[in-house]
Amino acid sequence: MLSVSSMPSYAELARQIVDVCLNITAGETVWIHSWDHTVDVAGEIAFACRRRNAYPFVTLETEHNWLRSLCETPKNFLETLPPHQAAALERTNAFIFMIGPRNPIKWNEIPPEKRELVDLWCLGTSKYVNNWRKVAQDRSVRMLGVEYSLATKERAQALGIDYAMWRKVMLAGCVANQREIARRAAQLACLMQKGREVRVQTPYGTKLKFKLAKRNAILGDSVVNREDAARCVVKFLPSGFVEVAPDEDSAEGTVVYDTPIPLQQGKKVNGLTLKFKHGKITSFTAQTGVDTFEDYLATSQGDADKFGFFGVGLNPGLKHGFTQDDKVFGGVTIGVGGNEDKQGKNRTAGNSHWWASMTHATVYIDKEPVVKNGSVTLESLVCPLKYGSTERHN
Repeated sequence: MLSVSSMPSYAELARQIVDVCLNITAGETVWIHSWDHTVDVAGEIAFACRRRNAYPFVTLETEHNWLRSLCETPKNFLETLPPHQAAALERTNAFIFMIGPRNPIKWNEIPPEKRELVDLWCLGTSKYVNNWRKVAQDRSVRMLGVEYSLATKERAQALGIDYAMWRKVMLAGCVANQREIARRAAQLACLMQKGREVRVQTPYGTKLKFKLAKRNAILGDSVVNREDAARCVVKFLPSGFVEVAPDEDSAEGTVVYDTPIPLQQGKKVNGLTLKFKHGKITSFTAQTGVDTFEDYLATSQGDADKFGFFGVGLNPGLKHGFTQDDKVFGGVTIGVGGNEDKQGKNRTAGNSHWWASMTHATVYIDKEPVVKNGSVTLESLVCPLKYGSTERHN
């Protein structure tokens, strides 16, 4: 459990969630779902709701019970939405859920036929999640997942990153100006939908050009409005990115991922370089960890080696080298492989894909400078379009 001495920082986090992301009002009912390692955060959020004269309801999942249930409980039982949960959801205006558990998931302990039930983000297609989302949409429940709770010592050790710095960065990303992030996301999404030609260049060797395909961009912002609730959109904190599936056959040039890509067991991929022609990877190299990328290509099948998506990060509180690289302000993400979740044509096993982010990029969409040397430049752009958002996760 996190110490009481750290509670003041949670007050600002709770204010952001209650006042900004969800705009909780007097008389509303708020369901806060916590893991055993996040009860202090949940308590601070509940208190913030009380200060708004709203009614918080806190539930708890322990990691031991969660894992044991997945391993030992029959699948058909786990797929059932219990009537008391459905009843509670029917009386809920806003649902806040911490994302966990504290430790990296022990996939080898979970029977293969039950792994699809591990849906920590409420975005899957299992019977349980489908039934949950039906109730939530019928009742227009505003839903927010809190990813700050992923910053644990155990996960930091598995990823080989500094725990104290990760926690600090994640908190800074959560308390960044979410309304400004949402405004910029709408601007950039508009440009991605209307634009045609894209050029990306970095001082580290990236020089890529490709075409957009008039597809809707995916926004990752953390402000949940009534329209999001009506469409059952789940948003997350911290957030801040815009992504789009471009013309998959159009990528020409070189991509150099200049920041280390952290993986489980402390492994990292350094200096991964991809060369594209007609949207396909023609060659790739890395300073270290190239075998990990080779494994991805070998197991994903289908269009694993095709250009898949392009994105720009918008959160000024986050930093590269942790777990939210696609959301770092001015970072540019290039992904390959499955993109059907973004209205794209690429198909892979389980929609698997590979992505990483670059720093100090300069990006032009047609003649509009979107990013200059790692800084987003959109102040003069006016866009009348409105968007909702979904998210992709690490």
